[in-house]
Amino acid sequence: LEASVSERIRYIGGVRFDSSDKDAGSIGSEWAPFQRGLWVLPRIELSVQETKGTQTKSTASETTPSEAASSTASTASGDKDDASSQLIQGAVLAVQLCWNASEAAGLDETWATERRRVVEALQGLRPPRVSSPYLGAVSKQTEEVTKDEFLSQVRQALEAFQSNSLQKVVLARRVLMDLNQTIDPVELLRHVVGSTRKRQYMFLFEPCAGNAFVSLTPERLCKVQGTDIWTEAVAGTWSLEEFNKLGETALRHASPKHSDEHRIVVDFIREVLGKVSRHVKVCDEHILRLRDLVHIKQSYHAIASSGFDADEASRTYALTNFFCTEMSPTPAVGGLPLDEARRFIKIAEPFDRGLYAAPCGVVGAQSSELVVAIRSCLVRDGKKLHVYAGAGMVQGSDPAEEFDEISLKMRQFTDAFPATPLGADSVAGRLASLTELPNMNTLWSFLVVEECVRLGVRNFVICPGSRSTPLVVAIARHQHANAVVNHDERAAAFYAVGWAKAIGAPVGVIVTSGTAVANLLPGAVEAAQSQVPLLLFTADRPAELRDTGANQTIVQPGIFGAHIRWEKDLPCPSTEFPAHVVLSDIDLAVAHATGALTDHPGPVHLNFCFRENLAPDGGPVRGAPERTSSWDKAYVDTPQIHRWLESTSPRSVYVPPKRRLDSEPVLQELVDLARSGRRRLLMMVGSLRTAEEALLAEDIARRLGAAVFADITSGIRQRRVAGNYADQLVRCPLLEGNLLQVDAIIHIGGPLCSLRLNSFAKAAAPRLHVRVAPAPTRLDQDHMVTHHLPCSLEALADALVRADLQPQPVPPPFWQRLSEAAGDALKTALAASREAFTEPYVANAISHLMRRGARLQISSSMPIRDLDFFARPHADALIAPMPPMANRGASGIDGVISTAAGVCMGTSAPSTLVIGDVAALHDINALQQLACYEGPPLTIVLVNNGGGGIFNFLPIAKHTDVLSKFFNEPHSVDFCCACKAFGVDYVLCSNAADFETEYMRSQRRPKGVCVVEARVGLSHEQNVAEHKRLEEAVVRRATEELLAQVRLGGTRTSG
Repeated sequence: LEASVSERIRYIGGVRFDSSDKDAGSIGSEWAPFQRGLWVLPRIELSVQETKGTQTKSTASETTPSEAASSTASTASGDKDDASSQLIQGAVLAVQLCWNASEAAGLDETWATERRRVVEALQGLRPPRVSSPYLGAVSKQTEEVTKDEFLSQVRQALEAFQSNSLQKVVLARRVLMDLNQTIDPVELLRHVVGSTRKRQYMFLFEPCAGNAFVSLTPERLCKVQGTDIWTEAVAGTWSLEEFNKLGETALRHASPKHSDEHRIVVDFIREVLGKVSRHVKVCDEHILRLRDLVHIKQSYHAIASSGFDADEASRTYALTNFFCTEMSPTPAVGGLPLDEARRFIKIAEPFDRGLYAAPCGVVGAQSSELVVAIRSCLVRDGKKLHVYAGAGMVQGSDPAEEFDEISLKMRQFTDAFPATPLGADSVAGRLASLTELPNMNTLWSFLVVEECVRLGVRNFVICPGSRSTPLVVAIARHQHANAVVNHDERAAAFYAVGWAKAIGAPVGVIVTSGTAVANLLPGAVEAAQSQVPLLLFTADRPAELRDTGANQTIVQPGIFGAHIRWEKDLPCPSTEFPAHVVLSDIDLAVAHATGALTDHPGPVHLNFCFRENLAPDGGPVRGAPERTSSWDKAYVDTPQIHRWLESTSPRSVYVPPKRRLDSEPVLQELVDLARSGRRRLLMMVGSLRTAEEALLAEDIARRLGAAVFADITSGIRQRRVAGNYADQLVRCPLLEGNLLQVDAIIHIGGPLCSLRLNSFAKAAAPRLHVRVAPAPTRLDQDHMVTHHLPCSLEALADALVRADLQPQPVPPPFWQRLSEAAGDALKTALAASREAFTEPYVANAISHLMRRGARLQISSSMPIRDLDFFARPHADALIAPMPPMANRGASGIDGVISTAAGVCMGTSAPSTLVIGDVAALHDINALQQLACYEGPPLTIVLVNNGGGGIFNFLPIAKHTDVLSKFFNEPHSVDFCCACKAFGVDYVLCSNAADFETEYMRSQRRPKGVCVVEARVGLSHEQNVAEHKRLEEAVVRRATEELLAQVRLGGTRTSG
């Protein structure tokens, strides 16, 4: 490697466990793609170089041979006064091209081919998938060494310790798992990592499609940078349960074996480091906590001695090679004496370790980092997993405890995949499992839930109730289904809305009959208006009980009216309704919910009528003992069900149509305008759903050369592409819509929150007003749209690329100067009112204090308006722009906390919810759902202005005789007591300094929820005056800037 690359290139790969063993045997066929050692050059490398406050990360896209040229581009950092900008320093995207320079005749051709491959690889990059795909199930699991055989091997090792031929040996186990479908190794890593990634090193290496090595290891072999060397000793293991019960001191005293094991490794590392350094710093020994285990860990820092004073590149490679040959395998994964331990391992283990417990990582001329790849998994042919883990044996080891320790270490892989749902390998066995179900209710419910899971619907919100028992039992007993219990049906619907938004996939809601169904309506309305996929599964009494006065029986079909995409009233389960038709109905329901048929996702209602027995019981029917719940087993013994049982695919799949923009006249008009010298185009960007949509919106704006007015929920309102503070700017008399010449308006995403920006577009009245939306519905509140373009943002962006429109600098200089002027004016004006602790100040503070990469959720009413008006722009980060979430479909203030709880369920990022006091009162019982929340930190900023302050901005404000009592909703609720009642952390802030401190502290929490009440200092009337003062400051500054540009233009003309 050292001789063949430039100093700017890094290799990714690894060498085998036995790479330094001169007596190593042949390579197992399963490890053939990895050879004895394989290092590849990534065609695309995305990395974050280690700077203050960051950790090095790297991902590779595609491998190329070693003769290469490298080109890197670093991202811009944020403002120095923005603390969060440290999170993006050192970000580098490297594109490395490789071609055959030895064949001069074909140089141009090979160069062009490689350049094309790089472009294709770059175009294939997408933001990470939000929702977790269905990863399949384990159809077969075996282990080559039985437990008794392993215990015998440990006893043989103990005899070797007694004879002093061995001091320590590490024995491994390998579990073979066959999946019932192929798996993407990246999705496997994402699934297995969960929330433990901060405590482990992650490594994934896929030299060819379907064959990959994945490791989550707590141990780093080495890090080399210049003359600095870092390494670690990780040995000594207890279960986390045992550690939490007894504590560190008691465990170490009770188990000297673990301390002895750690000491052996520590002594070895010190001895090896002494060969390359005279200056070794031993860091404090500490306990490393993982998901199921704890280890003793010790770190070392050394300075390489003069023997490695060659040039930097040679020194880095020499030190890295030293660790691979002298310290690998360490006693933590091999044993002592090493040669004797190797011989013992070869006899005891009937499998090839390959890269397991071997050096893997990144090697370059300037720095290298290698891990010891324990806790690993080999993926073969896309659906066979070989899971590896081991344990160190020393004098005093207990064979059974060592076996159990390895089982715990394997759990992150072995527990990731449950057994096949029906627990049988053959169709006949699965059919037999179906026929054993005790009644038709249980059978139908199983079919429903299994088909949902196959379609990617794995998440459900359950509201307990008797009539929905069959569906609840089916979800509870399905190994792939995830369920959350919510006692309030209204809150449950909003919870599902947030969950579905976060994962980008449908979520099911299960409720019993009666008013429980009616309580779903507000959430269903929001889902319909926001195009959020939901499955509303409502249980019902038999149809013959309707209109009879029967208990808890209402007319449920049609209850959601126009607010659903599709509905069906299913009969009570019986053999008269074919089983495969049940599956077909679920397929159609999910297709409607996801928008596969019409590009119009939303809620779907399936009403399930159930008779007794509701519980999964056979025998006599409850309440009618003369009847039986038995059913004809031939009902499921049909060709259709046989085919369904043969695979894990759904019964039927609705393939969305491929929509591509070709020769649309309106598209050509936009292209012609963009190519003209005028470029008086305005792009209005409403709420967007994903980071990918936000990036596509930016690309469209750049290719059109358009000015951008963006809503806060677009994800680009605070980025460079947008004209920031547009709402205040258009208040300037010189910037009114009927004065500025706008040739075309392109509106993408949802509606904009700002009334002024909508009025500006209406006043501008351009000849061309294009509304871009894939949904087959009218989105034109002012009836100004001239062309409805039914396509996705991806299709529009692709059409502009094919039209050869090159990206232009945006925003246009005119709007950029005005945005900067507005920002300066607001910064000064807000600083002047900091002591008053105002609502605009809170919104502005959140916009720049919130952690980059965190999710922002905003309530309707004043919070979303203040963030839209006053959010501070930030430097574009390496991370994709994640649009803030808000229930802007129907713009209600109910269910906001429940929605936020659902979002947290579906994301692994920290979150902030900004909510007003009245909206919080509407959904205060949702705090119960968050009381036991253990996910990434959620900070609820509760802006308390003592009631509905938004009404003071409306015409009703001048009618003071009715304003306060009937509109402001004054209250004296003690939110501290409310939070205490639900067991949620709370802090009160009544000034700017306390708020900034407490908000930052809450975001730094490792997990859980904290309510930060911002009790602002202005009355409703003063708040209106403060907003006007800030707006006037922007208008004055914008007017000055415009007049300065006019004077400057006149001076240049006269000159």
